[in-house]
Amino acid sequence: MGKTVVIKKIFYAVLSAGVLTTFFYLIGVYKNNETIADLKELELQDHLEKSIVWLVNNKQKITSESNVMLWWMLYEAYELGGDKRLFELLDLFYQKNNSVRRGLWKPLFGGPKKSYISSSGLDGFPYYNIHFIYALNCALNLEYEIPIVDQQNKSNFCYQSSYIYRPACITHQLMGLNFLKVQSCDGVDKVDEVISDLQNAIVSQLTWDIRVVDVYLQRVMMLLITGQVDKVKPVWIKQILDHQLADGGWGDFDALVNFGGTKSLGFGSKIISLGSEKSSFHATAQGVYLLTMLTNAR
Repeated sequence: MGKTVVIKKIFYAVLSAGVLTTFFYLIGVYKNNETIADLKELELQDHLEKSIVWLVNNKQKITSESNVMLWWMLYEAYELGGDKRLFELLDLFYQKNNSVRRGLWKPLFGGPKKSYISSSGLDGFPYYNIHFIYALNCALNLEYEIPIVDQQNKSNFCYQSSYIYRPACITHQLMGLNFLKVQSCDGVDKVDEVISDLQNAIVSQLTWDIRVVDVYLQRVMMLLITGQVDKVKPVWIKQILDHQLADGGWGDFDALVNFGGTKSLGFGSKIISLGSEKSSFHATAQGVYLLTMLTNAR
C-alpha cells in the first residue's frame, strides 16, 4: 500500500511539472509571436551603435579570431552602412590574416572565384564550410567529388539523423545556397525552390523555438540576407533588442532563473542548462549585420 502511494505521488509530481512546463512554454510562444508595431529606426540605430562599440572595445580579441564568415558579415555591414569603425576593424583583421583575401575565401571579400578546387585540400573542414567554399567559387567539381556537398543542395538535408539536432544546420545550408544564387553558379538544379523551403523552415523555427540565443539571431539574419524581410515579425526583432547585453553584445545563453551567483538556469544553444550571459563575437557580428540591414532598408 505504501509503495502504491509513493508511485502515485511521483506520477502526480511528474504530471504537474509537465503541465507547468507546457504552460510556461505556451506563454513564451505567445510572447514570441504577439503582434506589435514596427520598431522605430532610432531605436534600431541606438542598439546598432552599442553593438559596434562592443566590437571596438574588444578589437584586440576579435581581430585574432579567424572565423572568416563573421568577418564577411562585418564586411557586408560596412559596405551597406559605411561605418568607418567597421572598416578599421576589417583592416586590423586583414593585417593579422593577410592570406584570407588570396585563398579559398577570397570571393567573400570581393575577390575572384576559383572555379576548380581540389577536394583533398578540404579535408578536415566542417561540412557547411565545404559547401560555402563550393558555392562562393562555383567549384562545381566538388559537387561530384564530395557527396555531402550535393546533399546540402537538397531540401531534406538537415532532417537526416546526423544533422536534425544541429540548431544551425538549416541556416548554414541556406547560407551556402544563397551564395550559389548570388554567385550565379550554373548547373545547379532547383536552387530557388530549395531556398524557399529553407526560408519557410526558418520561419517555423522562429515561431516555436523561443530561446533567444545565437541561432535565433542567425535565423533572423538569414531571412534578411535572402530578401525575406516581410517574413520577419517585428516581435522577433524586439526579442533580439531586449536580449542585447549591457555591454552592447549578444551571447549564446538566455538566463531564466538566477541562483544568486554567477550561474543561472537558462537556455543554451541546444538545451536548458546552467550558464552565464556573456557577449561573444559570433553572436554580436550577426547582430551588427542584421541591424545594419534593417536600418538601411527603410
